[in-house]
Parts: sequence; C-alpha cells; structure tokens
Amino acid sequence: MKNNLKGELAVMDSLDIKPNYAALGRKYGMDWRTVKKYHNGYEGRSDKRNKGSKLDEYRNEIKDKLAIKRITVQGVYQFMLKKYGVNRIGSYSNFNRYVTVNKLKPKARTQGHPRFEKNPGEQAQVDWKEDISITNIYGEKFVINVLHTTLKYSRYAHLEMTAQKRFDDVARGLINSFRKFGGVPKELLFDNMATVSNTNVTPKKPTDSIMQMAKDFGFKVRLCKARSPQTKGTVEARNKIIDWVRAYEGEFETIEELEVLISAVNKDMNISINQETKMSPTALFYKEKEYLKPLPHKSIIDTYLTPNRYRVSSEALIRFNGNRYSVDPKLIGEEVTADYLDNKLYIYYNGKLVTIHALNNNPVNYKKHHYEQLMKGRINDADMETVITGNLKMMDRLLDSRKVTVTEKEAVKSEEALIAYINQSDYGRWIINNYAHLSDTDKRTFRKGINEVLPYIADRELFISHIKYSMKSDMCRNLAYDCVMEDCMHMDNSPSILRKDGFEFLYDKYKDKIYKDMEQMAKDWGLDGQKEVIHSENSNEPDRSISLTAELPFDTAKED
Repeated sequence: MKNNLKGELAVMDSLDIKPNYAALGRKYGMDWRTVKKYHNGYEGRSDKRNKGSKLDEYRNEIKDKLAIKRITVQGVYQFMLKKYGVNRIGSYSNFNRYVTVNKLKPKARTQGHPRFEKNPGEQAQVDWKEDISITNIYGEKFVINVLHTTLKYSRYAHLEMTAQKRFDDVARGLINSFRKFGGVPKELLFDNMATVSNTNVTPKKPTDSIMQMAKDFGFKVRLCKARSPQTKGTVEARNKIIDWVRAYEGEFETIEELEVLISAVNKDMNISINQETKMSPTALFYKEKEYLKPLPHKSIIDTYLTPNRYRVSSEALIRFNGNRYSVDPKLIGEEVTADYLDNKLYIYYNGKLVTIHALNNNPVNYKKHHYEQLMKGRINDADMETVITGNLKMMDRLLDSRKVTVTEKEAVKSEEALIAYINQSDYGRWIINNYAHLSDTDKRTFRKGINEVLPYIADRELFISHIKYSMKSDMCRNLAYDCVMEDCMHMDNSPSILRKDGFEFLYDKYKDKIYKDMEQMAKDWGLDGQKEVIHSENSNEPDRSISLTAELPFDTAKED
C-alpha cells in the first residue's frame, strides 16, 4: 500500500500536480498527515525493529530470579514491580512476553482436571506449602512452611507461616484463618496431613485431635481422596502464588520481615483477579462472609492458642528456661507463647509467629532491631547505630565477666566458692535453688558430703549431676560412697567421676560397705559364687575390677 502511495505521489510531482493529502489519506486508509510525511520523503517503519526493551537492563536479575526452584513468572513480576515500580517494569503481559521471547524460563507443563464448585460458606480447602528454603541478606537460611486455607467459593485465602507441621501449628493456622474470615465454614477439606489424617487404618480416618477441634468450632472434617487432585484443586492451584515469596531470596533481614512479605503476598493474592472466577477474591468474599458460622467463645479459642503464656516485661523480654529473650517492644505487657525445636525458640503472639531466637546460656538475648525500637526517642537518630552497637557489645562483655571459674581445690575453701563451683554447671541452678531453702544443719551436712569428694574429681559435670540425686536422697551424706560405687559400675570407656588416686583412697575407706553391697547384688542377680567382673578398659583410668564373689578380696592394688 505504501509503495502504491509513493508511486502516485511521484507521478503527481512529475506532472507538477499538488497532491490532495486528505483525498489520498481516504484512498489509502491513512491520516492526511501521514500522507504528507511520505510526500516529504518518509520511508515508513523498518520491518525489523532494533529498539530494545526497557526491561533489558533488568534481564540478568529477571533470569536469576526465574532460576529459583518453583518460582513463577507472576511471582518474579510482583517482586520487580514492588522493587522498581510499574513505570519502569510495565504491565504483566509485556513482562511475560519479554520472558517468553527471550526464553528466560521454560514453559511450564500443566495437567488439567475436572472442575467443581461449592456454595458460599460451604467449604474451605487446607494444604501445606512445605519446606520453603529461603536465605536472608546475611546468608542465614530459613526453612519455613505455610499453611494455606482457601474458601472454595470466593478463593479468599489465609497464609500462616510456621516452623513446624505439628497439630498445634495446624490448629493455630486454622484459628487465624477463621479470625480473618470472621467465621467458620461448614466443612474443611484436608490433604493427607499426618496431624489430621490417620492413614494407618483402612479406610483412613481423621485424628482425634482434629475431630475434637471440629466439635469445638462447629465444622465437618473431610479428607482428600487418594490420587484425586481435583478434590483440592483450588488450594493446590493457588499454592503456586506462595512461590512469589521465593523472589525475595537474599532481600530480607529478619524472620519478622519474612512474615511481613508472606502477609503482603497473601494480600495481593486476595485482591488480584482470579482466572477461574474472573473476579477478585476480596469482592466475592464480601458476599461469602455472610454465610460463615460464628466463632466459638474466646475461652475455647484460648485453649488452642495460649497453652503456655509468658508476660513480656518492660524491657521487651520474656523468661524461658532461666534465660531472657527479646520480642518487639510493642508487645510489652502482653502475653506471648513460646515453643522450641532444634535448639531454636519460636515466640508467638495471638497465634502469629513474631520472632525466633537461638537457644543458649546467655542470661539476656536481644535482637538488634528489638533493642533499636526500645532506644527510639531516647537518643538522636544520628547516634542510634553507634549507641546500640556499643550497648550490645557492653552487655555481652558484662555477661562474659559474670562467668565465674572455680576449681575443685578452691571450692572446698568456703560456702561462696562451693556455690560458685556448682553454678558453673547447667545442673547447678536446681541444686543452688534447693540449697537456699535448707536449714543451717542440712546446709552443713550438704557441704561436708561434697567436700569429702571434691579433691578427687575427674569429671565436673558428671559429679555435679550426681550431687542432684544424692541431695534428694540424703542431703549428700553418702555422696563419696555413691561416687565410688558409680565408678565401680560404669561401663567400658565411659567417663569416671573420680581420678585414680581419689577412687583408690575412697574405695579403701568404704571397702567394707562396698563388699557387703556387692555381695548382696551378686545374690540379687543370681551370681553368688560365680566370678563376674565389672571393670573399665579406659587407659586413662585405673583397672577397677571388682569380683562379685565372696572369696575374692576388694583390694584394687592387688587387682591391678
């Protein structure tokens, strides 16, 4: 067409005829201004455009994010949108076309399944998005799970981040979803969760725990059929959206930030138009919420959410196993719950995970950002980093300076030295707390029994742990004898409480009593008159061979 126009314009020029641009535009289906451009020498657009995309500068970042396992194009798009803005990233259709044209991600294969629907308030589907591994900017690796509860009718969903997958985590996630929904659906459809489904029986049945919760909250339990993914297709299809959070690999600092990111993903998935319903889940939920059953009384909810409560102090700390751990200062005065797994402490508020601490022996454990919140308004922002870093380092130094090291030789010199010696062990707290409530007479008996053994100790932790049991039985009156007997009976290569010289000295002192007790043991074990020997083969310890026969003397020197 453009060649015909250019040819006609050339003929007019040769005949010195002034072109009628408007008439030519109507003839060739163009704007008159375009005709004029051709008359002035315009050649038209090139068939091959060399203009690059505005996404080219982000190509490598997009490619890196798409390389993350199980990430989706939509997930990367949402991440880029929040990071750079819509003016720089553009629409999703353009973004998806860019990914496809440049072959940045292989095309995913999907498998179809039959579709079914439910009436408003009739069903919610529940499933795990398991073992999501994600690393923060410091290289710290977090492995989290997300309990996903979706209302079938509206597709309105709740995401609950958890560290574990026990029934307590399922219950907490369900209750938080009911709170978000403002009510309870008539039935819950579960995947084959071990905490919900007892698969050891045929046919499989719900566990007692979930049935009790169903009774308390008024919903019916329905289990997915094996090899029938269509029964829970709604929640499985939307589980892919949770993978959006994978794009934040290396982009966050704390577990609290990760919780916020998951909440943001949850909000986006509830607002975005659903491809099946062609409506926003939030819009349909506006109707569905009217059909949900009311929540039970708060007292019932509390039995599931707050079995063990900890009050947050004015220093934003809770006490757990004798040590204190920080939470966000906005929770001061509130009650939180705590749980531990794999040497980590998980702290929850109103059923939501708010922070994670590594368990240790430090009396006080502050997260830097928690301490920063406490200090806001007390110092200038310009000095904040310097003061906080200095204070936390000073606190660590003070905690280190409070660690007292006392030897066995020093411990016999005074009551204070003995208490300091015992305090070095994890068992020491129980012993000292009980010692504090003894009468003066019992305290003297206790110290006398310990001081008899102290000069001969080979393993301090083993000794102090033995004090705990001897204290319960007779206030350590027979602690020395107990330690000798313990070493007599210890297994090959196991540690001994006493050094060689200590064992020989105390053994000689108590050998008559040892003889009688061992003889009685021989009778009790049916070994009377037999030569049965219990000994140690630890090369660093003496041979503590002891015969269970009445004929052999208990003389360790001769036994050696």
